Amino acid sequence: MLAHSQTIRDVSRALPALVADPDLDGPVSAELLDAHTTGLRHQYDSLLPVIDRAGKALAEAMKKLDAEESPDPQGEGASALEQGEAYFKHRREQLRHLRSAFSEVGAPPSHEVFDALDRLDNLYMWIVATMQEVRWSVLILEGLKDKAKSPECRSFASSAEWLASLREE
Repeated sequence: MLAHSQTIRDVSRALPALVADPDLDGPVSAELLDAHTTGLRHQYDSLLPVIDRAGKALAEAMKKLDAEESPDPQGEGASALEQGEAYFKHRREQLRHLRSAFSEVGAPPSHEVFDALDRLDNLYMWIVATMQEVRWSVLILEGLKDKAKSPECRSFASSAEWLASLREE
């Protein structure tokens, strides 16, 4: 297997495992807000360097792709990236529920726990965006390679014409 496509697949598979904590629990009482703040900050501080290195590894793999090699020969990398996106979107949803739970137990809007939630949510949002960008880059490169191999080059005047051509194949 090609080294760069292996990197894309491995990094995208590893990211969810790196943050696979038990589900985020809501606060039982307002007295635990400081403990939750510390936990959320720790999660962010632990995750950020790993995510940064993984992002750099993905960027390097994409830069070093040979024009002739496929970035994702079996489609495993794109699939793993899509699964990673879904995982981090789910984690963001858990953070939104946690925010509601903090409010319900009486956390003042100015409490640091909300800043910690926002910081972690922004990191998850950045991860999702990066995974989407890499996945689409891989899919576009694969499509361009497939187009180059295609004996027939077609163009379409409208989206309706393009959709009709899909039914033909």
